[in-house]
Amino acid sequence: MQRSARPPAARLEVGPIDVTPDPWQRLVAIGSILSVLFVAVGLYITNEANRETSEANREQHRLTAQGQITDRFTKAVEQLGQPGAEKVDVRLGAIYALERIMRDSAVDQPAVIDILAAFLRVHAPAPERITAPTSSIPSPPVDIQAVVTVLGRRDVTRDGIIGNETLPIRRLDLSDINLARANLAYANLNGATLSGTELAGAALIEASLTGTSLSDANLHRAILHNTKLARAILTDANLTGADLTART
Repeated sequence: MQRSARPPAARLEVGPIDVTPDPWQRLVAIGSILSVLFVAVGLYITNEANRETSEANREQHRLTAQGQITDRFTKAVEQLGQPGAEKVDVRLGAIYALERIMRDSAVDQPAVIDILAAFLRVHAPAPERITAPTSSIPSPPVDIQAVVTVLGRRDVTRDGIIGNETLPIRRLDLSDINLARANLAYANLNGATLSGTELAGAALIEASLTGTSLSDANLHRAILHNTKLARAILTDANLTGADLTART
């Protein structure tokens, strides 16, 4: 059985395709590009404005914090200068307030150190060299001991910060001060000047006195267990009866 032949498929004639851009579509494309550009510029301007605002807020916060520290410093110095035994608690509060300022503001530490060292020189000047038994030597007043304690546990890496610069470490000047029977255990007095300082009977247990100047200091019967004295200057220092044994 023969299959009937299919008629030949009709051929479609395809004319040329018009690819001429539609002006309206071109305008839409340009408008889309411009919209993206406008959004990008707007985001940039917004980010810059936010950044400037953040910087201004940080600067304002810094100025406010610095102003608060200045007020605290001024108040503490005024309290430190109040004389009399009945004001000892006020002076103690001032001493620990100054210590807090040292912790909160590195740039203010040198000024605090100078204030506290001056307080010691005024209120605890070195007497004639003591050679009496330590049992007869009075302990320092509580405010003097508090100043020594605060200075001994400060962050020594901040001693040379002046403004925005870090200068070579400044030497803590505690020369010609009466620290007889003071408790200086574990104190960091590296590089300090204690020339002519009265340290009879003082407890310097495990204190760090590396590079410290102790020339003409009186260490009569001072307790120096495990005290670090590397490169310390001991010219004319009195070490009579000082306990230099190492504890284990």
